[in-house]
Amino acid sequence: MARGDHIYVRRFGGTYAHHGIDAGDGTVIHYTSSHWVTPRVVRRTSLEKFARGDEILVRDYERFYETLKKGDLLDRTSLGLNKLMDSLRGLKVEELDFSPDAVIQRAESRLGEFAFDLVFNNCEHFATWCKTGISNSEQITDLWRRALTGGGFAKYRTSEALTNLAELPWRLLR
Repeated sequence: MARGDHIYVRRFGGTYAHHGIDAGDGTVIHYTSSHWVTPRVVRRTSLEKFARGDEILVRDYERFYETLKKGDLLDRTSLGLNKLMDSLRGLKVEELDFSPDAVIQRAESRLGEFAFDLVFNNCEHFATWCKTGISNSEQITDLWRRALTGGGFAKYRTSEALTNLAELPWRLLR
């Protein structure tokens, strides 16, 4: 791991992944909350608090850049929608710099943000935007892909799948 890396941990046996940006000083900038019921905010926390005992992994951006070059219709639609949502939130990046300093500067520019949205602005969207200037969540795109094309998983169940994903933390606490 290095300063400016997009890092993540797999939660609840890989049910989902939580993402952030390694600040290089033993801290991570990411969406977090103090309790399940409080709103998520972009904060800087310790690596230990971010990991909560899970293995910290570093995101490889090879797949992301391949998707930008030749992704399928769902990939292109998802990226286009995410760019639109970024623009509406004022997150347009004109000249992109991929240096660790620029990645950290983008992450720090959003400290204190209360704009978490599971589908359009989750922790993965945040970390990917910091790293690339484009919000994107492979978890959400993959969920849409399974919902729309998965074997036996009908299109009308998409909203049910998203609702179940959003309610997962509450079910795990019961």
